[in-house]
Amino acid sequence: MSAAKVNRAKVLLFVLGATLGNLALMAVSFALLMLLYSVVLAKALPPEALIWAILVAFIFALVISTFAYRRILKLLRERYHLDEFLGITKK
Repeated sequence: MSAAKVNRAKVLLFVLGATLGNLALMAVSFALLMLLYSVVLAKALPPEALIWAILVAFIFALVISTFAYRRILKLLRERYHLDEFLGITKK
């Protein structure tokens, strides 16, 4: 197997794993935000507010998972030299 195919396979596996990790982090964040809503605000707000709570929790979960993903990626690049491992050259 050539080096280019090995690097492509590593990059593909990394992207798939990172995507699954990001989705899992988003789901956990969403669940925790909805739990927080149910404990803190659900009794004080009318039931119609639930749809807005879901929308806000989804957006916050998306933002939280994006920032966490960027921070984890930065850590991996600095500490474990991820770019070299994946065979990505800096331009």
